[in-house]
Amino acid sequence: MAARYAASTCSAVDKREEILSRLAAVCVSVSGIAAVVRNALDVPGNARPAVIIQDGIEALMDQPEGVRHSELQRMELSPGLSVYVRAGGAADAGVLLSRYRSAIVAAVLNDGTLRDVTGTNGRMRYEGCAVLPPDAEAKEHRLDITLVFSYAFRLDELL
Repeated sequence: MAARYAASTCSAVDKREEILSRLAAVCVSVSGIAAVVRNALDVPGNARPAVIIQDGIEALMDQPEGVRHSELQRMELSPGLSVYVRAGGAADAGVLLSRYRSAIVAAVLNDGTLRDVTGTNGRMRYEGCAVLPPDAEAKEHRLDITLVFSYAFRLDELL
């Protein structure tokens, strides 16, 4: 089954949206991922392995001296990225989660389009991951990956 993701239909695209849309597209390209969604509780048909991306937090990092706050500032975006898998046994889950963590992190950090969007004054970084215990009913294993994207926010790019 090929992974699916419905891209944004937003007409005015800012860097935040470019990063989030591209992040979803990169996750779709990872071999073995069945489905990718944004801002949803689950993927259609409970397809697994799945990636669920939440838009997360965008926060001010810093701004140049003497520039009006709204004109130019550097932002950090920390989207929520969760990988869900079903495993045949307890030993399989850890191996599967590690495989998808490695593949997703490598794909994101090596993506030229994401590097271009963050720009020469921005960066992308992997800050780690957390494995959550499986849900008792669904017996699904979940891995939360922490990625941070820094980029220049320019008011005139939104207009």
